[in-house]
Amino acid sequence: MLSRTEFPILQSVQFSRILSNSSPTRYRHQLFLDDILSTKTISGILIIGALVMSARSILFFTEEAATMFPRLAKVDTDLNKHRDGIADKKKAVKDLNVIVDPLKDREGKLRVYYEVLKNIELSLERTEAEEGEKKEEEKRKRIQRKKMGFD
Repeated sequence: MLSRTEFPILQSVQFSRILSNSSPTRYRHQLFLDDILSTKTISGILIIGALVMSARSILFFTEEAATMFPRLAKVDTDLNKHRDGIADKKKAVKDLNVIVDPLKDREGKLRVYYEVLKNIELSLERTEAEEGEKKEEEKRKRIQRKKMGFD
């Protein structure tokens, strides 16, 4: 039998009433529930759950590793192929830079020349438009003079 000094909870008045009013089976059920809800039991359940989860994760990742290996091998071969071609491409870039640098200077000069030509063309179009307007104005004035009878 349980002594009150071993378990402080047995010292409470309410627990004494439960023990005195209840049947022995009920008392055993109460002790069973207390054992189930103890800290050791709950922590044991949590530890077992964590172990099960980690085992499932390991199994899942080993299955995934089997399907991932061909994809990883393909990516690795593509990477090696690109890595091998880098040296040739760097050499081509250097060679083209030697050709392109002088062309960049010429491109700037040609751009300025193009803008100057464009401005000249615009001013020529403006003067032609102004001359056309003057001719139209003179033509209207002549027609108006003829209508009025001055010419």
